[in-house]
Amino acid sequence: MAEGEVLEWDSEFWGVRVARVDGADVDVWAAANGVDVAYLLVDGADAVAAQQAEEQGFRITDVRIALEAPSVPSEQPVRQHREPDIDKLRSIARKSHEATRFYADPRFPRDRCDALYDTWIRRSCEGWADVVLVADREGAPAGYVAVHRRDGGGSIGLIGVDEAARGQGLGEALVRGALDWCAREGLGSCSVVTQGRNVAGQRLFQRCGFRTSAVDLWFHKWWR
Repeated sequence: MAEGEVLEWDSEFWGVRVARVDGADVDVWAAANGVDVAYLLVDGADAVAAQQAEEQGFRITDVRIALEAPSVPSEQPVRQHREPDIDKLRSIARKSHEATRFYADPRFPRDRCDALYDTWIRRSCEGWADVVLVADREGAPAGYVAVHRRDGGGSIGLIGVDEAARGQGLGEALVRGALDWCAREGLGSCSVVTQGRNVAGQRLFQRCGFRTSAVDLWFHKWWR
């Protein structure tokens, strides 16, 4: 029988008891722990595990694409965020992450999904991320990328561009800016995770030198 871990922050945010589990046969453990919804991540190459998840009532919500690139220094038109930027960055975040698995799961209210990324970028600016880089357009913040130090390398946690500024190269400037920051910090590589449905995002990262390192499947199961 599989078990898992109750995610206290997620549970408080969503207003339901959330857990991450390590296998599909988890009904007994979930009942004993009062779990409402569980997340399960399955290796994309493990067809047996994916089938077991479906048989146990899990629904696929995302194809998780992990990519990695060597850090490369370059001059980019980006800067570190400043406190007056935060309200604008929060507004951008509420409209920039519709391809993620939470929006794909109809049991999560859309307004709470918006609030999740609003909270995510705010906390990143408050120190959860090691740096938040900003791209400006016409003198105002128009995009962001949050970068973390992780396992000796860098990791992009969140990236978004204002709807009105898309298609103008800001996304590429932000990604290359993240690689430049990693290089200057002595971090030899940078990783990022995006969604299988986010083809534009994958192409952006590939243009900047990222290559796919893993493909996994996210499943959710609700009991209430």
